[in-house]
Amino acid sequence: MVSLKERNQLEFQKKLQASMQKNNLDALLLTSQEGIFYATGYASKFLSMMKQPGVAYALVPAEGHVKLIINNFEKQTAELQCDAELIDIIQYDSWIFIDDGEAKSDKKTTQMNLNQSYDLVKELISQISQSPRIGVEPVALTWKLTEQLYKDYGADHIIDFTNGLLMVRVLKTDWEISILRQAAKLAEKATLLTAQELKPGMNEFDMNAIYRKHIDAIDNHAINTTLVTSIGPNYSAPFILRDYQLKQGDIVRLDGGVNYYGYQSDIARTFVIGGNATPEQQSKFDALYEGFSKGIASVKPGIHLSELFDTVNGTIQKAGIPNYFRGHQGHSIGVSAFSEEAPFIAPKEELVFQEGMVFCLEVPYYSTKGGYNIEDEFLITKTGIERFTKANDSLNWPI
Repeated sequence: MVSLKERNQLEFQKKLQASMQKNNLDALLLTSQEGIFYATGYASKFLSMMKQPGVAYALVPAEGHVKLIINNFEKQTAELQCDAELIDIIQYDSWIFIDDGEAKSDKKTTQMNLNQSYDLVKELISQISQSPRIGVEPVALTWKLTEQLYKDYGADHIIDFTNGLLMVRVLKTDWEISILRQAAKLAEKATLLTAQELKPGMNEFDMNAIYRKHIDAIDNHAINTTLVTSIGPNYSAPFILRDYQLKQGDIVRLDGGVNYYGYQSDIARTFVIGGNATPEQQSKFDALYEGFSKGIASVKPGIHLSELFDTVNGTIQKAGIPNYFRGHQGHSIGVSAFSEEAPFIAPKEELVFQEGMVFCLEVPYYSTKGGYNIEDEFLITKTGIERFTKANDSLNWPI
């Protein structure tokens, strides 16, 4: 079984620093949950809940160890999860008192001391360069923090490194591939067991509880489940689950997976309760499956992502859904909290598939008669693909 213990911190550090050097960066300041985890192997619980940049930072210098700036309460967990020989873990103060010899103080802040966490970052950057070029994740910055960075270093020294990070993360390490493979297979098995257990009268709360039950029984290292389900005529994705009760002949779309050691899985299975699909239901599914199958068969290194999109989308249109068109037919997958991670299998994507990429191919279809999706995960190999999962070819599944 794979785990965080097998993660090679030096491999991730070298990948990031190689990209930084190509882009002439002195430092990379990461503020998102995913970015910090990718750079350090540590996922901050407080940052995931508070979603406030500055609760944690990862600072990657062009040379040398990655720095993790974390609050005093989370420092213990970081030390346990990270490679302490390759990551410098630096704490800042919070409102929390820990009786470990800490001196008495009346200067505790009400919440996280984000002024202190930023001051620590600033001090560390000054040790790297007096006029640094700093790569950042703009989507994970507040306007206040952006203004502070502009003030301290100049706007022309703060570099949008979104694409640089994308290209680093899209090519997976062997450890990441092992984690993603296991996560996909875990989701696939739990999806099958859930489908076998569903029956008329159940609702989305029941479905999610059944899925979670099977995930925990198979491998309880999954952090959480990320199902986006639809039942019968309810094709949209709810945050608060619905009470609609399953009926015989209803379409069910089980879409999503689990977060496993910080990495996502994302598959989709569509089927009919009772196993007796109508001709109309089956014809929609067959058109989608034809596009999906031709897409899977055509993937190999050197193929443009846009070319795969054209194959899948065009096949579905010709196979029976002439007005079918989506913005993308799949995506990379990795540490993003939202499983759909760039780059996308989309019309204008110029990137080509390369060995070491892990992708999801999907063919969603939605109407008030039901939501459909067929989705699998695969690894790009030297000559083709390794399929992590294999979707059902009929709506009369899992019977």
